[in-house]
Amino acid sequence: MEFFSYLEENKGYDADLKLCIFNIVKQLEDIKTSRSNPGVLLGKIQSGKTRGFLGVIARAFDVGYDIALVLTKGTKTLAKQTVSRINHDFSNFIEDDYISIYDIMELPEKLHKPELKRKIIIVAKKESNNLDRVIDFFENLEYPDLKNKKVLLIDDEADLASIRFVKKNKKSDNNETVQGKIAEKMDFLRDLVDSMRFLQVTATPYSLYLQPESYSNPFKFLPKKPAFTELLPIHDRYVGGDDYFGDFTNNDPRKGLYIEVPADEIEYLRHKEDVNLLDQDVIENKGLDSLKKAVSSFLIAVVIRRWQQKQESVKQKKYAMIIHNDTQRKSHNKQWEIVDSIRQSLEVMVKANNRLLRSLFDNYFTDIQKTVHDNNDPCPSQDDAFILFSRLISDGEINVQKVNSDVELASILDPTTAELKLRTEANIFIGGSLLDRGITIPNLLAFYYGRNPKNMQADTVLQHSRMYGARDRSDLSVTRFYTSLAVFNRLKHIHQFDSALRRAFLNKDSDSGVIFIQSDASKGVVPCSPTKVSVSRVMTLNSGGYYLPSGFDLSTISNLESTLRKISELIMPLHSNNLSLDVMVDKCHVIEIIKLIKKTLQLSQNEDFYWDAMIGLIDYYCKAQGNDETHVIVELNRKITKEKSGDKSGKSIVGGRTIRELLAQKRDLPAIVFLKQDGTKANGWNSDTYFWWPVLIAPTNSDPCVYSLP
Repeated sequence: MEFFSYLEENKGYDADLKLCIFNIVKQLEDIKTSRSNPGVLLGKIQSGKTRGFLGVIARAFDVGYDIALVLTKGTKTLAKQTVSRINHDFSNFIEDDYISIYDIMELPEKLHKPELKRKIIIVAKKESNNLDRVIDFFENLEYPDLKNKKVLLIDDEADLASIRFVKKNKKSDNNETVQGKIAEKMDFLRDLVDSMRFLQVTATPYSLYLQPESYSNPFKFLPKKPAFTELLPIHDRYVGGDDYFGDFTNNDPRKGLYIEVPADEIEYLRHKEDVNLLDQDVIENKGLDSLKKAVSSFLIAVVIRRWQQKQESVKQKKYAMIIHNDTQRKSHNKQWEIVDSIRQSLEVMVKANNRLLRSLFDNYFTDIQKTVHDNNDPCPSQDDAFILFSRLISDGEINVQKVNSDVELASILDPTTAELKLRTEANIFIGGSLLDRGITIPNLLAFYYGRNPKNMQADTVLQHSRMYGARDRSDLSVTRFYTSLAVFNRLKHIHQFDSALRRAFLNKDSDSGVIFIQSDASKGVVPCSPTKVSVSRVMTLNSGGYYLPSGFDLSTISNLESTLRKISELIMPLHSNNLSLDVMVDKCHVIEIIKLIKKTLQLSQNEDFYWDAMIGLIDYYCKAQGNDETHVIVELNRKITKEKSGDKSGKSIVGGRTIRELLAQKRDLPAIVFLKQDGTKANGWNSDTYFWWPVLIAPTNSDPCVYSLP
């Protein structure tokens, strides 16, 4: 019986995925994996990791493995979904008694000899009672041969539960660390069976840096190198952080993905008091403008995509929207009432042929129409789209559904795929933790996100990114992501942070690592352990990356003019008529200038630039080379408008191709560009005076640097 051949033929495993799977199983056979050196299958969020490791199980069974043990995140939902998915993909083998699959918490009291002769798949949560049951199963005296079986351990979502270290005594000043209880039990299980091979499956390599080891370089933290790393093939249809957080031109459809939501609206939806809105209230309530836009734009996106599919004579799909604003059920109830009131008010307006409906539609349609055209896709006329929009509403094709512990989950999942069931053409799901990770939401076109914890864990927040995954690019052109600017900036930092860790982790043939630093008032820049990094308070700068303030106005301090004059006196002697990297300046002089510039610029509340980080990075880069000097370039007579000043990549800010190519040359030391900008009101600035604008460019050969803010 060839298990993998069946999956390849019936489940559409392509050549790249097959090669990945065969490489993994071969390396599991050739290389001894252990708790210290696991094999790793590294994918991305929503990139088909489950499909990948099911292929590994099938191939492992082909080459003689007897048992596959799949450890999932500690939720009943995900465990059930995993069991359902395995049952679905291996259904023929289960029906023919070649494979048995069990949830460890529902394991029969006794397995009979014929059952023990089959291939066995056990699913268990990474939770104490589940792991105790697994250990008891392998230690059961009635099954003495189990410890001699070939076992494949799949650690799905291998992150902080699997690799976790804590202080031995939280009340003590002693920094001795020990493993968490779940990690200890997983280690015990791995040692229990001699012929066990260990594969971690993850999209968030962050936790691989959270292990207490000794490093010769106190600044640099190297990831724990696994026995081998295999990359899950990422297909052309994958949509991820690069699409949501990249810097795009105005004609790129991805430019329209993000829609800013006022923080007050998100906070209002988080409050748990009951609401009593009449139809006209919810439409006229200005405090809910972004939510109304999100719901209405989602419906417009649905009718556009279904119209396109009809034109192409292909099956029309149903679509989903997520509202994930809070974890509390009372908040979900309030959000459900508001969204359902929006639905009802739209129905009333369609029935009454209310002109306000057309006005609302026209405001939202134009935005989506632009990105559809930017993607070179056909779009119905505005009148035709309005007819389809009204028909979708009047036909009752809008399903507003809560997804939390108040709802029997089985009733809203598709029994064959364990995905959320799309019951109507447009489905709006409102929930909290159950939407965090694991549950798959097909055909997602809109994500209204309001989670904003004080401390964002990188792996947790990345798993909230349900908008990632295999997406039709035509879907992407009508997709929208709604959140506050502050949360968006934090998510962008986390994406940059994760990308830096991933690059260093994948560069296994070198000593590449990640620099973790922080500032100490008495010692300047000092190493920072990754275990102390609060991801919501970090910034990440890659090799050759730009770091600069944006979203600012001139300060209103009384001595602005004299401060600017003093800055000019310090900078102008550094100016050279020849554009080059030849001007070298002591870092203390540069930092003095930056501290003065800080007094003249007033950052907006949502700006994610940190002066301490700029100064700390300059200090670190110089220390790393044992050199106290930086490259300095001074550019005069800049006339950038306030509207165009928001380029966080910094490349259009520093100037044209010549200066960018110069800064891209190989450098061991940081470069600072001081731009003298004409801040006229005619160009959108708040004052008719010049100001100085600093830009830091990292050394081109540096490791990714993570600066942890206090």
